[in-house]
Amino acid sequence: MRNIQSLTKAAFVLLALLLLASASQAHAQFPAYLHALSDLRSARAYLQMDMRHRGEFERQRAIDQINKAIDDIKVAARDDGKNPWHTPPPQSGGSEEWPVHSAVRLLREARSDVDHGRDMPENRGLRERSAEHIDRALHELESLF
Repeated sequence: MRNIQSLTKAAFVLLALLLLASASQAHAQFPAYLHALSDLRSARAYLQMDMRHRGEFERQRAIDQINKAIDDIKVAARDDGKNPWHTPPPQSGGSEEWPVHSAVRLLREARSDVDHGRDMPENRGLRERSAEHIDRALHELESLF
C-alpha cells in the first residue's frame, strides 16, 4: 500500500514539473520577431478597415508588402521551433479614426523588433527580407502624408 502511495506522489510531482516546464517554454515563445508578427497583423488590419478611396492603391501595395514580411517571419519562427500563431498582443494601440497613422506606428515598431531579432543561419536571410518588405510598406504609406 505504501508503494502505491509513494508512486502516486511521485507521479503528481513529475506532472507538476512537466506543467511548470511547459509554462516556461510558452513564456520563451516571445522573441522580437513574434512581437513583429503581432504588430504586422494589426497594421494590416488597420489598413484593411480603411475604406477611403484616397490612397487605396498605396494601402494595397503596403498590405502586399506586409503579407510578404509576415510570411518570411512565420518561416523564420517555424525554423526556430516557435509557434507563429502564439504571439503577444500588439505593442501599441491605434485608432480606427487614423488607420494609416496607426499602421505606420505599428510598422515602425515591427521594424525595430525585426532589427533586434536573431537571424539564425538556417533562416537564410529571412530577417533582412522581412525588414525590406516592412520598409517598402512604410514607404507606400508615408507617401500619403
